[in-house]
Amino acid sequence: MKNKKNLIYVLISLLLFVVIALLYCSPVLSGKSVIQPDIINYRGSAQEMLTYQNKTGENVYWSDAMFGGMPTYQTGAKFDFDIIKSIDGIFRFLPRPADYIFLLFTGFFILGLTVFKKWKYALVGAIFFAFGSYYFELIAAGHNGKLHTIGYFAPLIAGILLLYRKKYITGFVLTTLFMGLQLQANHIQMTFYLFLAMLVFAIVQFIESIKKKELPDFLKSSALAIVAILIAVGLNANRLLSTYEYSKETTRGKSEMTLLKKNSNGLDHDYITQWSYGKLETLNLFIPNLMGGGSQTNPEDLKNYTSELQNTQYSLGEDEFNQQVYQAISGMPRSAYWGDQPGTSGPAYQGAVVVFLFIIGMFMVRGKYATYKKWLVAATILSFVLAWGKNLPFITNLFIDYFPMYDKFRAVSSILVIAEFTMPFLAILTLYYFFNSDETDEFKKKVLYIAGGSTVGVLILFYLFGGLLFSFTSGDEKLMTEQLIGQIQQANPNAVALWDGLMKRLDDALIMDRVAMFKADTLRTLIFVLLTLGLLLAYNLKFIKKSGIVILGIGALALIDGYTVNKRYLNDDNFISKSIVENPFPTEMSTRLQDEASKNNNVAQIAYKVPMNKLLSSISKQDKSHFRVYNTAVSTFNEAGTSYFVPSIGGYHAAKLGKYQDVVDIYFSQDSRLKQYGIQDERGLINVLNMLNTKYIVHGSPTQPEVQQNPTALGSAWFASTIKWTENANDEILAINSVPVNNTVILRKDLVANKNINVAADSISKIDLVDYSPMKMTYKSSSKTDQVAVFSEIYYPHGWVATVDGKEVPIEKANYVLRAIPVEKGNHTIVFEFKPQIISTGNTIVIISNIILLIVVAGGIYLGYKKCSKNSDVKPATA
Repeated sequence: MKNKKNLIYVLISLLLFVVIALLYCSPVLSGKSVIQPDIINYRGSAQEMLTYQNKTGENVYWSDAMFGGMPTYQTGAKFDFDIIKSIDGIFRFLPRPADYIFLLFTGFFILGLTVFKKWKYALVGAIFFAFGSYYFELIAAGHNGKLHTIGYFAPLIAGILLLYRKKYITGFVLTTLFMGLQLQANHIQMTFYLFLAMLVFAIVQFIESIKKKELPDFLKSSALAIVAILIAVGLNANRLLSTYEYSKETTRGKSEMTLLKKNSNGLDHDYITQWSYGKLETLNLFIPNLMGGGSQTNPEDLKNYTSELQNTQYSLGEDEFNQQVYQAISGMPRSAYWGDQPGTSGPAYQGAVVVFLFIIGMFMVRGKYATYKKWLVAATILSFVLAWGKNLPFITNLFIDYFPMYDKFRAVSSILVIAEFTMPFLAILTLYYFFNSDETDEFKKKVLYIAGGSTVGVLILFYLFGGLLFSFTSGDEKLMTEQLIGQIQQANPNAVALWDGLMKRLDDALIMDRVAMFKADTLRTLIFVLLTLGLLLAYNLKFIKKSGIVILGIGALALIDGYTVNKRYLNDDNFISKSIVENPFPTEMSTRLQDEASKNNNVAQIAYKVPMNKLLSSISKQDKSHFRVYNTAVSTFNEAGTSYFVPSIGGYHAAKLGKYQDVVDIYFSQDSRLKQYGIQDERGLINVLNMLNTKYIVHGSPTQPEVQQNPTALGSAWFASTIKWTENANDEILAINSVPVNNTVILRKDLVANKNINVAADSISKIDLVDYSPMKMTYKSSSKTDQVAVFSEIYYPHGWVATVDGKEVPIEKANYVLRAIPVEKGNHTIVFEFKPQIISTGNTIVIISNIILLIVVAGGIYLGYKKCSKNSDVKPATA
């Protein structure tokens, strides 16, 4: 009867998760969809792939849409026999983004039931976890893969914990299933961070097993966990193997070109640590607006600054110079955010209730749950330390230089996802321990008074004296002010004293706004802490008799806390008409689009690019040849809208091919350090554009774009009658700046398969692309002499097969990033076809792993049923 009642409450909890997720995303119920910048870029990058997949019915693994061409493994490729993805769809049945919120709830609910076996703790723990503000900021940005992966953290850990609690059957099944689901979510960085957290768990568990003389059990559980993970890897073999193969060729892999690089084996330290969390900024987990919230500030939060800015304008009179300076200052983006990061969508706020219970738990939880506490506290500290990045360079550099794979990921602040799991876990464990441990009421009261009182005292101190304790300004802002004053000094020395005073007043007004935001949220956090502390003390002092009232009351506080803060970053403004979301690249300004753009900034950004979209669409319709576009009217290498219409030499993706990024760094960046290598003009850039078959150059702005045809673009392929031999990668990429690429091919001596290439000039030789699809290109050639055919296609050493008249020939890497093959005199048919063996190998492994998964699940169900029939009593959870 008790189990039946518990099951009813479990079902009610799941229904509650559905209701909360849909209420939060209520605009989806009226036909709207969430607009996500990263997903808009995905639509642009994937359009060519989707077009050909729909046309042929086959999976497309190469696309020419971005960066001159790249594999689609990380841009939405589909894989055969992907049963694990179908299982994922069962969990994500709600409309987006409610599906991700429901997944966060449900995943932690499974963990809660596993550890505590009581629905109330599982329910409240799910609220603690799911309403961390970072997750809602991810939704707003469109980082779906990241959030999707995080959603499977908790149920995967549930399986691992069961293994180490000797619940081998259930633990093995859950670990296999949820590890497989997490890997199919396809954000390896998040999985890697979870691995770090579980490495801490394994170390703590290993030490405890030695103390308790249970090392054989530890080894058995660890072995089963490894087997489960291997099966899960097998379920995603095509996805993971292709990604691994691709990663070695991306900016995450080893680079031979060292002209501007500090780290040749992965990402540069500066790039990895660009988004480093400040040490003080870590308190954002407790006080959301400690450092002003997100970089994009609501104008209402900058009242003092806006008022002072207006007063400044009025005080300047008609002086032309001062009015020009004012216009420059008013045009500068000012934000309430004053943290160490270059910018942020918002704080990693985990909740006042959650962090407070975490603090209580550090002092209260002990005994048989001490192992969990040690793990959770240690992992939290590790998360903080590594998130500090360049603000704690000694530790960060150790990890980058010596910890495997750590240098493959950027934005170290993302590692706070560990804390965003461990803190809610210890918080709910604290509640469970408070109500279910054998500790005396006196001990609990003592902890509440000391830890709770200390927390309240610090918050009061912050509220009363925070304006004096912190600077509320950033180093970049000080530098910006100094630079402006320096420019005024050069232009009009007599105006320096005036503007020095005015800038100080503006800075002081901005600080006043930041202090006001800080105090408001400090008071807010203090209130939630006092209410939580009050509920716990009320129970401890017998004013409240039923624990359920306190547990659910604290859960309600956490829900209100998280819900209201998260609405700052994901709210109704993020939801727009579904038709616009499904077509984010309109070519006409409809009345509906114009109307919605006037009301919603997200729609306005889409409408802003209508003229450019129309231009790109017209190019695509008028020119059916194969070519590429260089769009300078936008941030070329940080947008994929161009790729929606035409192949682009730019694009948007965090893992570009490394060789291509090298060319971007050398010939597009205009780095002053390159002058020492003879790169002082646009000759090299023009050569790059020509050899990439950049037929059109778009310039101007998105609202007034102009197109210029490039008459010197070399086409899809051409013959080279001269060879420029180079010794290494540096020489090879620099040669692009100096050789006439229209008739000279650049080859590396140590890489060429055929070192006896013969070439001779032939003025009437020709080679033409006669049939194109992303994975197969056919050319016809004619020449009276032996030639080297150079193709304006990106060289990728895996999967591409070239044939001349049906006979396979080796593909040479030419001009640093292109393909070339020697072609004998005469008439020939040349075919390039993408046949990645890694996909075939992966598919075979996936089929085998799917069979194993079915056996594991069926066997687990059978053994579990058999065991339940023998013993219907469920033992209480232990650590």
